[in-house]
Amino acid sequence: MIFLKALFIVVLVLCCLLLIGLVLLQKSKSEGLGLAFGAGAGESLFGARAGNVLSRATVVLGVVFMASALILGVLFAQQDKTLMDTVQSELTQPAAVQPAPIDGLDLGTPETQPVPEQAPISVAE
Repeated sequence: MIFLKALFIVVLVLCCLLLIGLVLLQKSKSEGLGLAFGAGAGESLFGARAGNVLSRATVVLGVVFMASALILGVLFAQQDKTLMDTVQSELTQPAAVQPAPIDGLDLGTPETQPVPEQAPISVAE
């Protein structure tokens, strides 16, 4: 189960990085930021149909990204115990019992100080 989660996390991160790269390579309608990040390089790499290839690759990677995110959500939701279950089980456990005194070891009891007596307060009438 842990291996499966790690595998889908790696797939999700790789899809995320590839999607970022593909979106930046695509040619924008106004030749704005896409041209600054190498939209011309994508066109020379894939030829005249660069927009078509990049668009299809973006759609495929988007579907893989969404599917892996959904599967990861299901895998992480199927945990046996949640954090709240752990906290509630710790709260419902009985308190620790004090150990019995050790023979021959007298820790004594704390001494109490006598409270000094105070004179009665009289109210002058």
